[in-house]
Amino acid sequence: MTRALLIRIAMLTGVLLFGAVTWFLRQSGNAPEPPTPESARTLLLMGRAAWGAAIAGCVVLFALLQREATPARTQSLSIIAWALGELVALFGGVVWFLTGLTQWYVSGLVFLVLALLAFPGGGTRRAGRRA
Repeated sequence: MTRALLIRIAMLTGVLLFGAVTWFLRQSGNAPEPPTPESARTLLLMGRAAWGAAIAGCVVLFALLQREATPARTQSLSIIAWALGELVALFGGVVWFLTGLTQWYVSGLVFLVLALLAFPGGGTRRAGRRA
């Protein structure tokens, strides 16, 4: 197994495990007290900032990846993009855990999976790149 595949599996497993623990705790009635309205506003503001940064970062990284020729650089850019996907997925898990809103977690998980699919990470050259 390549290192890139192991990194992908670890990121996805961590996010899914966090989601499973959150689901279990919320189902068993051990969820935390809901945040105050001010804390909830701050949490959602930070969530929007994380999403904006992740989307902008992935767009920039994807553009750089299309021009990148070295396998090591391709893998580095891909890992950064995966980390941005993991950021929004884990943040979505935190929102779900604290507030019970599952949409943030599901959306973040979809973003992570799309980042894992869009960025190769294997260090292979892709069609359309300049030599």
